[in-house]
Amino acid sequence: MSEMQVFDSTGNPLHVGSPVLYRATGTKGYVAELMSDEEGTWALVDKTNLYYKTEVLTVIKEVKEEELGERSFTREEVGAKLEKEKEAAPTEMSDVSLESGG
Repeated sequence: MSEMQVFDSTGNPLHVGSPVLYRATGTKGYVAELMSDEEGTWALVDKTNLYYKTEVLTVIKEVKEEELGERSFTREEVGAKLEKEKEAAPTEMSDVSLESGG
């Protein structure tokens, strides 16, 4: 049986061991497994232990070790981020686009 040829979102060859980036979340890791089914071709990324369709991954040059580990945040950093999100959220709910049936 011949080895399947798999490509990333930009047409670069993708294989087990390739360092990849999932742009939607910034997740970086290495391809641990490749598989195909009726829905397409999938790559298992070691960092998340999740399968991603190969067309949403991008091969990158390398993954730095610190990018694979967990990041710690101080209480102040978390508080500042939550405050920023709170300010961006709407303060009042509106029923302008509310439709009722009848």
